[in-house]
Amino acid sequence: MNPQDEQCLGDLRAQLDTVEPGVDVLPALVGALREALHAERSLSYGVDIGPERYQVSYIQIAGFPMTTAAAYEYLDGFVGTRRDPWGYFNPACPQPSQRNRVLQLHAPGTDTEPLAPPEDERLALWKTLGISEEELARMQAQMRSTVGDFLQGCGLERMVFLRVLVCDGPALLGWVGAVRPEPFEARELHILQELIPSLQRRMRLDTRLREAGMLNAALEAALEALGQPAYVVTSTGRVAHANSAGRARLEQDEGLLADALRKHQRGEPPGNELSFNPLRLAGTPAHYLAIVQNEPAQVRARLHSRSLTWGLTARESEVLGRLVLGESNKAIALHLRCAERTVEVHVTRILAKAQVESRSALIAKFFLAS
Repeated sequence: MNPQDEQCLGDLRAQLDTVEPGVDVLPALVGALREALHAERSLSYGVDIGPERYQVSYIQIAGFPMTTAAAYEYLDGFVGTRRDPWGYFNPACPQPSQRNRVLQLHAPGTDTEPLAPPEDERLALWKTLGISEEELARMQAQMRSTVGDFLQGCGLERMVFLRVLVCDGPALLGWVGAVRPEPFEARELHILQELIPSLQRRMRLDTRLREAGMLNAALEAALEALGQPAYVVTSTGRVAHANSAGRARLEQDEGLLADALRKHQRGEPPGNELSFNPLRLAGTPAHYLAIVQNEPAQVRARLHSRSLTWGLTARESEVLGRLVLGESNKAIALHLRCAERTVEVHVTRILAKAQVESRSALIAKFFLAS
């Protein structure tokens, strides 16, 4: 490549490698790719493979006569009707010969005649993938039947695609490429091929960050569902996360965790009030999941005053007493020998009288209110 092309490639890599994690770099990158590859249009999209349907996870476009939102709706509507592979690849598990490899292909039209074998060697897909011309004809027929109308609706019929399936092992991270009426030159193929390692690193990182965010949300929901004060604690005693009941409990007793953790680390029993379970993650210091055990004596002491303050009936007071100990509606119904639906009604009334909107907020108010 000449110095100008080297600079172009360096700028593209910089967008992927130097922008801080969590920042969506694809919108700007797709636009820059369009210019760098001398394309009419460029795009990138991902596909989530669900048990019932395929779904577009994201899409970024440049040069299309539609908005990104409209492109997402259009592509997702198409993807959602497909369960079989479409086009020249299988999004659920791209063929090894197509992973992280630049390919150039001529999209077929919606007519019934297959594309004639191209004279241009750059479009000899069967040679690139090591398949027969007969297999290519079958793939073209599949393209026409499954994707032809979609390509025509997007104005991509008979266009030339230059694309790479960016993969992490067998998993598709994203489709990245460009489109124009005439075949791409060796320069454009080389630029896109050289960009693949940076694309792969960035897309893998973005995927891991999204998954980490989901796991964090799941942790928060799980700790709230415990119904008891719970914490994620570092080995030094710092509270990295606490549920609402845990935050309320700490306001009453700031030394609760630190004292119990020191005993646990010395091998002494931390007492009946707290349990510690180690959380292990390679490359990080030790953390613990600390849970305050059921506090029946404290509950009994508070239950009477809370019931009077909130104006609860005797039955509602019984339900509250078990709810703040972390029991589910089903468990409360079994103990009280009533229908689970009846417990749901009692819980709804208790929340209204306590002027809170959730069980976790109720538990926090139960232990925090003076």
